[in-house]
Amino acid sequence: MKDLRLLLIATLVAFTFAQCQKEMNDELADNSLKKASVSGTYTVMVENVSVDYDYFEAGAVSIPEGESSAGPAFPGHSFTFSFHAGPNHRLSFATMYGLSNDGFYAPGEGGISLYSGGSPVTGDITSEIMLWDAGTQVNQMPGPSNPHNGADENGVVMKMADVADGYDYGTVATNLMASLSYDGNSMFTLTIEVLAGSTTAISPVAWVVHYDDQTPIFEEGVAEYEKGLEDLAETGSAGPLAHFLTSNSGYVSPVAPVLWVLHDKKDLPIFTEAMPDYGDGLETLAETGNPEPLYHSLMTTGYETGFQATREGGLGDGPLFPGQMYKFIVEGRVGQSLSIASMLGASNDIFFSTGDKGIKLSNGAAEKDLTHFIELYDAGTEVNEYPGAQTQANIVEDGAVRLLDDGLPWPDASQVIKVTIKKN
Repeated sequence: MKDLRLLLIATLVAFTFAQCQKEMNDELADNSLKKASVSGTYTVMVENVSVDYDYFEAGAVSIPEGESSAGPAFPGHSFTFSFHAGPNHRLSFATMYGLSNDGFYAPGEGGISLYSGGSPVTGDITSEIMLWDAGTQVNQMPGPSNPHNGADENGVVMKMADVADGYDYGTVATNLMASLSYDGNSMFTLTIEVLAGSTTAISPVAWVVHYDDQTPIFEEGVAEYEKGLEDLAETGSAGPLAHFLTSNSGYVSPVAPVLWVLHDKKDLPIFTEAMPDYGDGLETLAETGNPEPLYHSLMTTGYETGFQATREGGLGDGPLFPGQMYKFIVEGRVGQSLSIASMLGASNDIFFSTGDKGIKLSNGAAEKDLTHFIELYDAGTEVNEYPGAQTQANIVEDGAVRLLDDGLPWPDASQVIKVTIKKN
């Protein structure tokens, strides 16, 4: 994710926040500001309400290439699946060694790195795959006559070579060939071919794209997680494991510090829809999460403006992760408009906004949910990539600010952010 750049910016914000808060307070007290008599204060709350998924993307492939129904891939056949991934992602998968009790093929517990030096990894990755023992059923002679009725083992996941049960499973290199191709826009395709001379068929494949330091399917030397690996390793059913992985996979993004500005209804202080960025700091906000340049531009112009970078609950300055909140107070008069802008962190140049005209402050004392006024906008300054993949290509776009409409599977704004306001 673009968290690293975002967190670096948040660190910068932390250093400057106290000074900027003083400047904001001074400006609020300055009668030369563009405002009429203040009618009251409003408390605004911004929350990251997105689901905190563990993994990025997951699934299963159950139909061998060239076949029309689900089943194992026999010698001479293959399984193929495609997935999205960025430089901070790894790939893990598992498929049963069909003629065994609980053997399965998989990379190491931490998965396969998909980029090297920023470039996608392609070609033969068979050497990354090993044969593992799930430790759930006592091994019997592998082969067509295997009765698959071994006693419960209650063991741990181990490399089959380390089990030393005396049976011949062949080698990975003589049984399989696995190859990666890169299809562009962060998409890869993996093909697992069962070689003609293989000693076994393989089952449907469960797979997951995840982050560094995660072990989503198993850990070596640890008992099976009871999330579906036993089903796959003993029966070839990838469904339970795939269900667990897909249920815990999805797009997760931080919400950057929030810039706010009060203005007259005729003003469009942050941007004009369908027009290029003004060049006053929105590009920096939308690409890095840093609201400070835009804040200074608006303040210099005479607007009541500010930004909030401090999270509630003593969490300090930084972006909002799922379950975290910003809370801040603005002083304004009924009928003024409030505009806000905040970067969708796991993107190139996408930001949350109330639109170019903002929303009117009202006189009601009840807390109001403003989320339905918030939408995702594309700043038009960098070409978008697949949500969350972020290869850091950062291709200049030279486009216009517009509602997000690139056809990629971005979440709705309301799936990530909630904004409420209350007149004090």
